[in-house]
Amino acid sequence: MTDVMTPDPTTTIDDQVDARFKKVRRRRIPKFGVMFGTVFLTTLVVLTVLADYLPFIRSPESKVYIDGRLQSNYKLGPGWDAWWGTDGNGFDVFAKCIYYARYTLFIGIASTILGLLLGGALGMLAGYFRGKTDRVISIFVDCLLAIPALVLAIMLVSRLDEIKAEIPFIGWMSRLWQIVFTLSILAIAPLARIVRAQTMALREREFVLASRSMGAGNMRILFREILPNLVPTMVTVAATGLGILIAAEGALAFLGLGIETSWGFMINANRARLEKAWWATIFPCMMLFLTVLSFNLIGDRLARRFDVREAAV
Repeated sequence: MTDVMTPDPTTTIDDQVDARFKKVRRRRIPKFGVMFGTVFLTTLVVLTVLADYLPFIRSPESKVYIDGRLQSNYKLGPGWDAWWGTDGNGFDVFAKCIYYARYTLFIGIASTILGLLLGGALGMLAGYFRGKTDRVISIFVDCLLAIPALVLAIMLVSRLDEIKAEIPFIGWMSRLWQIVFTLSILAIAPLARIVRAQTMALREREFVLASRSMGAGNMRILFREILPNLVPTMVTVAATGLGILIAAEGALAFLGLGIETSWGFMINANRARLEKAWWATIFPCMMLFLTVLSFNLIGDRLARRFDVREAAV
């Protein structure tokens, strides 16, 4: 019987090296989902940043006129004059979607960063020190997870408007920052749970035990040994969570609790004319859907790349 490990005698060493190289290169080619998500988000960011300088993107405050007539009341559908048509006030739907992406992406990124800092810190403390620290933090995390996310977001946004006058040091907080603060609170619990699980696994690794045996303090171990190994997990979870938070911001805006410069607000403002002017609602929905989908695709790819099984906790 021929040994399965014996190379084919009819092929040369160069052919075998080329075959292995092609196999490795084939594995490294990203799949369609990741390519689509990367291209879409890159294009969206470029259009958003350069919107003021691109000639084919109107200002969100400029209305569309054709032959001196204002194209209000959903008169103009998708076409050359306005790629995605006009809304009830005569504004270009495409231009509004591009400009409003600035606020949507800012809210998602800012709330993810704040949630990552707070949730990551709590998860590291709970997973490393365990004992009473772990129990107290776990109770806090479980309480956050016990409340439905949308209900908690509605409660926080509604109450922040009422208590701004009572608490002077948060009087500066606009509706934009209220949404950022609210979504960051929603991100704390899942991030803390995932980071806690990873930290508990890392604290028993050989390099941590060796550092502890050499007299390193807890803070040094946390920031020099454990935190660098948590970065891939935190980036992976942040990519997926970013899409979820953007969808949550759209839901709040749809319910009238978000900012007026968002895709959710556009959907809510134009949904009554869905049958006759579908473009004013469908295109903002499409932008929201594709953005969330892109972040989810990239997050799933990163999870497979770094083998983050705890992301499903």
